[in-house]
Amino acid sequence: MKKIFIVIAVMGLISCTGNAQDTQKEKNDAMKDKVVQFFNAKNADGLYSLAGASFRKQLSADKFKAVAENNLFPLGEIKSAEFEKIDNGISKYKTTFDVAILSLYISVDSAGLLEVLLFQPYKKEIKGDIIKSKTDNTLATELDKKVEAVVQPFMFESKTVALSIGILKDGKTYFYNYGETKKGNEQIPSSKNLYEIGSITKTFTGILLAKAVTENKIRLNDPVNKFLPKNTPTLKFGNDTLKIVHLSNHTSGLPPLPDNFGSTDLVNPYMDYDEKKLFAYLKHASISRKSGEKWEYCNLGVGLLGYILQQVNKMPFEKMVTDFITSKAGMTDTREFLVKKDSVLFVQGYDESISTQSQWDFKALTAAGSLRSNTEDMLKYAALNLNAADSKLKLAIELSHRETFDAGQQKIALNWFIQNWGWGPLLFHGGATGGYRSLLAVNPNTKNAIIVLSNTAVSNDAVGVAILKYIDK
Repeated sequence: MKKIFIVIAVMGLISCTGNAQDTQKEKNDAMKDKVVQFFNAKNADGLYSLAGASFRKQLSADKFKAVAENNLFPLGEIKSAEFEKIDNGISKYKTTFDVAILSLYISVDSAGLLEVLLFQPYKKEIKGDIIKSKTDNTLATELDKKVEAVVQPFMFESKTVALSIGILKDGKTYFYNYGETKKGNEQIPSSKNLYEIGSITKTFTGILLAKAVTENKIRLNDPVNKFLPKNTPTLKFGNDTLKIVHLSNHTSGLPPLPDNFGSTDLVNPYMDYDEKKLFAYLKHASISRKSGEKWEYCNLGVGLLGYILQQVNKMPFEKMVTDFITSKAGMTDTREFLVKKDSVLFVQGYDESISTQSQWDFKALTAAGSLRSNTEDMLKYAALNLNAADSKLKLAIELSHRETFDAGQQKIALNWFIQNWGWGPLLFHGGATGGYRSLLAVNPNTKNAIIVLSNTAVSNDAVGVAILKYIDK
């Protein structure tokens, strides 16, 4: 359920034509080789030594090092970096890491130093005409045309079966749907169709935590063990105990998943991981470093936080979500467990090879990724995060948005990520399960938001970023 976002800054652009472009490509290629060399050596200082004046002005050495160590180096080694194109002096390389494929953009300045260094989700260059997906987009407005221009190439290149978009702009809502709810049925999805939203669930957990804090039921700096069975060994590194806030900002030092997570059901991996297994793990849990010093995406930590909140509020996770959040926003279709009427509206999920995938069901780690929803409900959720009518809930939401850890270019609140995507700070979270991808982003300044839900295991981040940038301009 981990998502990868833009993690390095872009500096000023240069202009090149003709032979100058060829010369620029040669310089960029040479710089790319140096970047790969230092990257694979995990040498952040070496990478920064390649930076030119404009790059250094935008990003200090310390910030760059934090981004590299927290966001980039965990991707593993760069196995290959294949040139794809050069545009306006900036070369694009398809870059294969141990755990991901990203686009790498590089340009050097007149002194032969880095001016542009950018990693983004990989988007294949499309040659020739694309086969367009079915859609309810009427192409009547400039926004319609922009969405069409962004989505159709994505659908074709990624082979995504169904994609639904919700946009909140200037207080108005817009919905766009593409593809088929099930491959071959020719039924275009709607704003009512349900998808797994995966780790966007974590933002609900963050609000639930903030609400408990504002109600004095829990404190962010409370030790985690305060809310666990008394026979649970103290979770600590040295003399430093694990605190509640560390579970919410991914700085616990716990592993992403417990070492006894090994599922017997590979297509529904969380289904059989219950509280019995969770507490069996906690009896010998090991924290790898002092909590609060370094972030590592951690489903285990958020799942454990969900268990604690259930004890604090004396109710199951889904009921907390319904009673404290969705009922306040008029959300009627967001839930953990599907009811009978949902089966018709729930779209089929597919993996990257377009093989059908089962739904994911959660037990002990439910707070990390169990919710299903649609674009109508998720725009109501976005609006709630921008301006909740309920004063007590508004206070909790504002607390959930406050930064608790600085990971370099990316900040972490209470299960929300905060990042400048090039035109201002945004609150966002993505989701990924076996057959679904999702992205929610809101701009607290413009009050605009976007939700992208798709039923194929291919990142749709680029779709959301492009559209939100357009509506925020």
